[in-house]
Amino acid sequence: MRRVWISALALLTAALLLGGCSGRKSFEPKETVSASAAISKTGKEAVSILRDGVTFSDGSYLTRSGMGSVKLPKGFHYVNQSSRYVLAADDTGQLLILDRHSGKVIKKGKLDLPLVSATIVGNRIYYVAQNNVFGVYSIPANKATISAKVGRAFAVDTRIANPIVMQGIVVVPTLDGKLLLIDPRNPRAARGLAIGNDYNLNNVIFLKKMGGRIVAATPKKLISAAPGAMHKFEAPIADVAISGGAIYALTGDGRVVKLSPSLKVLAQRSFPYAQFTAIAVVGGKVYALDRSGALIVMDNSLKKDRIYDVGEVDDYAFVAGNRLYKDDEVIDLSKLSY
Repeated sequence: MRRVWISALALLTAALLLGGCSGRKSFEPKETVSASAAISKTGKEAVSILRDGVTFSDGSYLTRSGMGSVKLPKGFHYVNQSSRYVLAADDTGQLLILDRHSGKVIKKGKLDLPLVSATIVGNRIYYVAQNNVFGVYSIPANKATISAKVGRAFAVDTRIANPIVMQGIVVVPTLDGKLLLIDPRNPRAARGLAIGNDYNLNNVIFLKKMGGRIVAATPKKLISAAPGAMHKFEAPIADVAISGGAIYALTGDGRVVKLSPSLKVLAQRSFPYAQFTAIAVVGGKVYALDRSGALIVMDNSLKKDRIYDVGEVDDYAFVAGNRLYKDDEVIDLSKLSY
């Protein structure tokens, strides 16, 4: 059975992404080009779909860089990895820490609540669990050394971002729209940066570093934060990518927007009724996938475009390197152009 954090919340997220109404119009391009030469079958069934990883029924997993190097035991899904470890979890709060090269299980652990996002820094795991609980887990001690509820979150978007490390600081996205800034030398003295103040669907769904900036998004806005300044771009956010010193966003109202690091709009295109689900920026091209199966390929100024028909998205879409995985297929983006 597919892993869904809370099924009711997943349904709520899907309803919002689709406009909350089955009668919503769909994107209908005037002309499309076949992409069959770029599409092949994976032969794999996804059982867990997270922001940064997809786990398949055979225990293999997909990361943003490509296929993982080890197989996971049945019932466990991929969460994150470091140069040394792979972190996996199940739906009951159990953790597995595996050697990334040999696949050997190094530690088995247990949290009080199921894990929803995490990153590995040295021999510690910085995590967020269900009910918006932040914690630090010691791999050598095989236990949580810090565990604290950090705010209220009544409903979340299931595209939950993992923590990142920036200039020695661990940035942990909470489920109520905050970023915890943690110095590993004193993890109890965390500072907070609020992105929004809603309790519903306000969790961080995208989190990356861009030079000395933090770029983050909730389902309702995009922010770019640097010391002494925070810029906002308010729109329903479907997906985000960073490339070549620019930020590219897909919005829930059918736009592809190119922004500067300070979130000034540099270019944008509108595709009426598009229900975007994934974006990739590879080789100077921008790829925007609509749920109906229209894959729009543009130059990075968003002026030129060609639209390919890759088939409706029934289950999931996930970008890994220069490949777009969709349901049981993989699309080689390098074979498509505008």
